[in-house]
Amino acid sequence: MNATSAPPELPDPRRIIVLDASPTGENVGARVGAIEKNTKNDLSLAASANQAGHEGIGALPVMLETCLKEAGWINPDLIAVIVGPGSFTGLRTACALAAGLAFGAECPVVGVTRGEALASRLNEQVTARKLNGWLCVYGARRGRWFVESVAGDVIAVESATWRPASAAWLLAGDAATDCAAMLSDEKCQTAPVSEADFEAIAGVALARLKGALPPRSALPLYVDPPEAKLPRAGLRARPQ
Repeated sequence: MNATSAPPELPDPRRIIVLDASPTGENVGARVGAIEKNTKNDLSLAASANQAGHEGIGALPVMLETCLKEAGWINPDLIAVIVGPGSFTGLRTACALAAGLAFGAECPVVGVTRGEALASRLNEQVTARKLNGWLCVYGARRGRWFVESVAGDVIAVESATWRPASAAWLLAGDAATDCAAMLSDEKCQTAPVSEADFEAIAGVALARLKGALPPRSALPLYVDPPEAKLPRAGLRARPQ
């Protein structure tokens, strides 16, 4: 390779599809956004669709098609998919759809966590309020929460007994209010937002694509192990 040759140019996506089916519990649902980036690198929402409930997860392909038509696109240049923490079914469905669309459109697909998508706004709030850091708390099944920290760690905790390390935390996420009430700690405050908007998710995906953030594959971020178990009697023998 010639030492004077220029490095390969990084892709510069202008049309970004965002897929999110991560919410759980009473907030379960899915949403799709089509984001355009102009020549000044500003992001704007060209089209969006959302549907609550498990029906929304199943309707992701239809919502995607609707957004592409409304935006006037044939294919996107980049796909950003929320990989968790959240609903097993929602994460699997969104990531599978993202992979299929990326294959057909021959474009990159990037994974983004819910906390990463909120990080920019939360960091501003932490600085303005002179807090120690932030925690994103999301509802999970069986009386638990998924907790994502500013360090990027994600854990599942029992909501009735969990206590974070003693500090002045900014709490975000769909379970932030419940968590604040449970902790009864005057040092902890709740954020004014619980979920990131489409533009914020797309912005994180673009930063990741350019190498400004560590890579993250577009695969479900499972906090819990899958619940499927082998039968007690074992698997059936292969047919002869």
